[in-house]
Amino acid sequence: MKVLRVDIKASVFILASGFALSLLLSGTAGAVEYSSEVFDTVELQDVIVTARRRPERAIDVPVALSVVTGSELDSRRLYQLEDLNQISPSLNVSYFNPRGSYVSIRGVGHSPASDGLEASVGIFVDGVYLGRPGMAVYDLTDIEDIEILRGPQGTLFGKNTSAGAISITTRRPSFVPEADVEVSLGTSGYTQIRASGSGAILGEKVAGRLSVYSTRYAGRVRNDSTGVRFNDSDRSGARIQFLLKPSADFQIRIIGEYNTEDDNCCLLVAGSFGAPSSTYLSRVALAGGTAVLGGDRYATTANAPTQVVVRQGGVTANMVYYFGGVELTSVTGYRFWNYRSVFDGDLSSADAYDSAAVPTDARQFSQEFRLANQSGGQVDWLGGLYYFRQTLKSDLILAFGGQAANFLGNTATPPSFLTAFNGVTSSTRSALDSESAAAFGHATWRLSRRLDLTFGMRATYERRSGVVDRTMNAAQAAYHQAVSVENFDPSGTLSLSFAPVSGVRLYAGYARGTKAGGVNPTVSAVPGDLIVRPEQTDSYEIGMKSLLLEGRLQTSASLFLAKIDNYQASYNRLFGAILTNVGAASTRGVELQVRWQPTRQLQISSSASYNDARYDSYLNAPCAPEKPAAISCDLTGRPLSNAPRWIGSLSVDYSRNISSFVMMGVGADYSYRSSYYGNLDNSIYSILGDVGIANVRASVEFTKPNINAQLWVKNIADVRYLESYPIGGSTIYGAYFGAIGAGRTMGLTVAQSF
Repeated sequence: MKVLRVDIKASVFILASGFALSLLLSGTAGAVEYSSEVFDTVELQDVIVTARRRPERAIDVPVALSVVTGSELDSRRLYQLEDLNQISPSLNVSYFNPRGSYVSIRGVGHSPASDGLEASVGIFVDGVYLGRPGMAVYDLTDIEDIEILRGPQGTLFGKNTSAGAISITTRRPSFVPEADVEVSLGTSGYTQIRASGSGAILGEKVAGRLSVYSTRYAGRVRNDSTGVRFNDSDRSGARIQFLLKPSADFQIRIIGEYNTEDDNCCLLVAGSFGAPSSTYLSRVALAGGTAVLGGDRYATTANAPTQVVVRQGGVTANMVYYFGGVELTSVTGYRFWNYRSVFDGDLSSADAYDSAAVPTDARQFSQEFRLANQSGGQVDWLGGLYYFRQTLKSDLILAFGGQAANFLGNTATPPSFLTAFNGVTSSTRSALDSESAAAFGHATWRLSRRLDLTFGMRATYERRSGVVDRTMNAAQAAYHQAVSVENFDPSGTLSLSFAPVSGVRLYAGYARGTKAGGVNPTVSAVPGDLIVRPEQTDSYEIGMKSLLLEGRLQTSASLFLAKIDNYQASYNRLFGAILTNVGAASTRGVELQVRWQPTRQLQISSSASYNDARYDSYLNAPCAPEKPAAISCDLTGRPLSNAPRWIGSLSVDYSRNISSFVMMGVGADYSYRSSYYGNLDNSIYSILGDVGIANVRASVEFTKPNINAQLWVKNIADVRYLESYPIGGSTIYGAYFGAIGAGRTMGLTVAQSF
């Protein structure tokens, strides 16, 4: 299949056009009179962000970012982390299961189920870094806003990240009584109940807030032989908060939450059986089974039990104390995450693997202290200390079937060393500890009324150690390996921003981010293979932000280049995840975001990104199945896997008052991802993407009583697609198995506020 190539000049042209348009509009906005018949006296609401750990307008922050408010999430029915794909350029969230989800920004961050690595894109909830992306796999309920920052972060956030950060902020307790109840019913057994309430508990000193949710839907994957359906979902959770204000200068926010998930999930379906030389199908047949391509039908022949159970929660304490024009902030967090699963190891009806399971338990503690001056002077400064510790225990349990030897050997008469696997259970346990400590500082110096200089530094020490043990069985010897890695890495940022005219800000910056080294929690004959070196990113960016047409048009554009050394990645196989340093990689591209409110009733928002992400050096890559004779392959110069070249979205909302207490509205969204390689081997059989998804909605809102009813359809064209290929290539004999995307769902949501 031909891979799309677009000259980087196209990216420069797009960005230059954005600059020219903004400057042109800024120069004419004051001179042009807009008729009230066309433009009502209304402007876009200021978007306030805390990307630099202090409240600022998004337009004033010289950082490439996207922000979505909680009300926007609710109106567009966006409740899962993977739904963020619809709102931000250069973002790719892939969901395999709660353990195997991952997030990439600008093509960087492919590490599903990476017990031995941390994420390139950090996820923060109320200031607390989540040690695993799976800790964010629950309903986004009662959210204040979500900020998506692109590029390395570390001089402002507690945890260093090499590709970007997603910061989720929940709604705070209110001293004014308020409550919301929402019920949704839809096709495919979809039901959702959400409720929240807040109010004063002790005068003006203590307020509380309680948020709860429950979401269920039926499975979409069907067994062709039995009719049994897989991949249903049953999630629920609660969050309780207390806001204490002992004095005007001191406040404490305590947050406790618990989430549970119990699914008949998360079965993969075959998107491709690979090249003609691939042996997966013959192995399945020799083991007495059948397999079917199910990528476009969401079908399978898997016959083993499939279940995922997650129990997770945590406590966060945020304290802020003001004294002498300085703000002292403390963020303390503890979280636990317990994951249990069982699934069909051979992904077919073969008697090769009776089941596979990966029970995993994670515990983490973090502490952050920040000291910052109040805004408004010539210099805004911030300094902080950070500590993070995580323990993670995981097992890989494989129950081999009665014909496992036929499957493994691809023969009807397997040798004795393979027949020993028949009926055997293999158990490998890993225990991993990680620790991180850092000091960081950040400052913005206002050189003039229009010119700002921003600089920051970070020093980070990180250590990771682990033990891998496999118990002896009839086919495998006992295995024990202890390994550790530690590193000290400096990182920082430097940027200059300039406001040539009112409403326009230009900026240029450099940032270095570091992702800690790791250990490979797998069985290996070569101890050196267990070490994964730290990943370093040098990122260069120029950009523009504007707020024009009397506040009706908000735009942002950025041109970026990132060079990644020791790029870390992982790919799954039947016997666990393999972590590796790919070598060198780079990404370069352009991003554009627009929000426009031409009238009071109509709002339009869109985003687009072009990203040319490539391996600069990858000499010992896994070979695609169409190259069966090769031992290793050279992917230098080839595109990064799981990195769509083009990502775009468009959202249109129109609302109108039809009486003094009734408002009606309609809206539509469209999001698109171009084709990309879904596996690290860049096989032509692993190509995914080139998918566009459209959603529509219509609502009516009554102000007396305050009730809103909305009819909605998600994926209106019922596009069947696969989000990723977590398992594929040579690790499963040439086939590729993917996680399904959500099909069409229609529903009705009724909400009331009190």
